[in-house]
Amino acid sequence: MNDFGRGQLLLSTLLSPLAMADWLLDVSFELSSCCKSKQTVNTSLSLLPGEETVFFNGLSQSQHHLCREVVGSAQLLDVSPDEVKIAFQIQERLDDGGWRTILAKTLSTGLNMPIRFESEDSELGERVKLQVEVMTA
Repeated sequence: MNDFGRGQLLLSTLLSPLAMADWLLDVSFELSSCCKSKQTVNTSLSLLPGEETVFFNGLSQSQHHLCREVVGSAQLLDVSPDEVKIAFQIQERLDDGGWRTILAKTLSTGLNMPIRFESEDSELGERVKLQVEVMTA
């Protein structure tokens, strides 16, 4: 294939509806612990391929009634006509300034198809619920 043909192929790929779409993510996130603390977030946000987007930044209360920063982020990894892959990460800042990962999960779904994920850590008494739906604008 000559350079002109490759250029046309690349241009048509870049101009495809998937590459040009604005991606909207609806997120329903819940973090609960055995000490009855609970964080709930329902939000919609735009995602750009390859860029990490924070969907939650707040405080949680630990077993010892200490408030800690909790951050949730999402990154659009891959989009095809059949599948959308999104990496989620939820972290908590520890007392020493380090970070503890509560959840690191890549979810695959289709457009306009809600998906739900739940995780439980029985040692720490934490439960995470995450429901997401990807749409184009």
